[in-house]
Amino acid sequence: MMMKIMNISIVALSVLLLAGCQTSNAIKNASSDGMANMFTCDKIETTFDAYDKDKNSFPALQQITNMVGIDSSSFDSSNTASYFGMVKSGVNTALMLKGCPAI
Repeated sequence: MMMKIMNISIVALSVLLLAGCQTSNAIKNASSDGMANMFTCDKIETTFDAYDKDKNSFPALQQITNMVGIDSSSFDSSNTASYFGMVKSGVNTALMLKGCPAI
């Protein structure tokens, strides 16, 4: 019984460690490969503010998604406001990877 609990614990710990490493590597790769590295925090924030003020502007949506590495090629240009939550999350991730405060 004790051996079974120990084996389960070892497997669970191994899974957690592997998941943690994968998450860490994904964040590191996003940081080093991401489009956000090409822009300053101020530029990302200013571009996001433009989209925030006019959520119906597809060009504003495309500009901010291109800055933070979100593929907007399949987005519906007649429903740009529906992407706001995803875009804001992407912007906050990009800002945090750069060491800047989230919006």
